[in-house]
Amino acid sequence: MSEKKTRNTGLQEESLRVTRALRQEIYSGLRLPRERLVEAALCETFSVSRMVIRQVLNTLKGEGLVVIEPYKGARVASISIDRMLESYQVLSVLEGFAAGLAARRLTSRDLKKLRAILDQQRNIEGGDVRKWQELNHDFHRLINLRCGNQKLVDMIRQNMRFTTYWFLLLSTPGRIGRNIQEHENVVAAFEKKDGNRARNLMERHILGAGEYLTKHLEASLPAGMLG
Repeated sequence: MSEKKTRNTGLQEESLRVTRALRQEIYSGLRLPRERLVEAALCETFSVSRMVIRQVLNTLKGEGLVVIEPYKGARVASISIDRMLESYQVLSVLEGFAAGLAARRLTSRDLKKLRAILDQQRNIEGGDVRKWQELNHDFHRLINLRCGNQKLVDMIRQNMRFTTYWFLLLSTPGRIGRNIQEHENVVAAFEKKDGNRARNLMERHILGAGEYLTKHLEASLPAGMLG
């Protein structure tokens, strides 16, 4: 491999690494909406060149997570209430369809695993949002992967980028109990092999979560953080 090709490969790897890291910082809330992203500081933080940082910022701009303004530089994008609700609306349809397909594909072992996840969810100590997020992800992931449609799974994964943004960590506690009951209803539909009911319950479950989050954010976040 030539020296130039080796160097380009190294830059691509660095760009991917930093993109993943900065994206996660935005998702987790370490980088707040409208926070400035100073190239020099990012270079120091991630030990990479400005060329890499500019590639990273352009990638995240394409994902809607970063805004780049002439003469002002980059900043974390504001939270868009409309965009978030739209994402939940789309996700509700996608995951609802996946649940309907999965209803006749879930094995008895799968159903036992879903029940076990439900038991763990019920035993979460109050306010442990991070643990809830892990279990919630496991619950939905198992169902989605059993739908038997890889294109649908890919579409769900792509859309979930916007529904797992950092504000979920702030807003979930008020809905944990209700979410668990809704999960219970979905599993009961699966146990009866009722795909239509599973689909409708999953759609209402996700759409309800999105509506709750939008109302919570509008009431609790400073106006400057909203787009």
